Amino acid sequence: MASKEYSEPSSVLIVGGGSAHDFDRWFNLEDSKTISETGALVRYTDQPENISAVLSQIDVLYLSNNQPMPATGEFRNSIFDFVESGNGLLLVHAATWYNWEDWPEYNRELVGGGTRSHEPFGEFQVEVTDTGHPIMESVPSTFSIIDELYHFEPDESGKEIHILAKGIVPDSGEEYPIAWTLIHGKGRIVGLTLGHDGKAHYHHAYRTILKNSIEWLNDEHSID
Repeated sequence: MASKEYSEPSSVLIVGGGSAHDFDRWFNLEDSKTISETGALVRYTDQPENISAVLSQIDVLYLSNNQPMPATGEFRNSIFDFVESGNGLLLVHAATWYNWEDWPEYNRELVGGGTRSHEPFGEFQVEVTDTGHPIMESVPSTFSIIDELYHFEPDESGKEIHILAKGIVPDSGEEYPIAWTLIHGKGRIVGLTLGHDGKAHYHHAYRTILKNSIEWLNDEHSID
């Protein structure tokens, strides 16, 4: 799949749907409004089988879903080809989970790890570990948020991730990545575990990270 030579504005497809979240309310309606502030054209679907047909028309694929996705090699290869050819992939909240046991390459190569559990919904502190990264521009170096703190673990056999921020468990002090980047082929990927409900989607830091991520994923400069 050839990368697209796009004039502004960029185009983003948000994919939602599945269990335990109000995908339409938060990932569709709210995040679409937030991303639109960057000037991007945003569309949403909760039908993953429709993704492949529109990949040639978009610059950034934003996955938030935990519902089943087509198990065909053609579909899965289209996602990998999209990123490898130089496009952007944004993986938010439920999309950073280990959702598909028969698709280990997704977590190993695109997510750089995964999550199988989380802290109870509640308040925790976030510490930015790379304050100089463009995705963390205008994000406070520390902030508190009410959300699910995912127990995300990088995969030692997977793609190396660059951690941008970590969440801290209130009682134990354990730390888990909540925002990171990685490179796959010519494409850029951003992972963000925040986003359970409105406590996150209305949060200034979440909204800033989301907008910065879209802009970074569309930037042609190197990760360094």
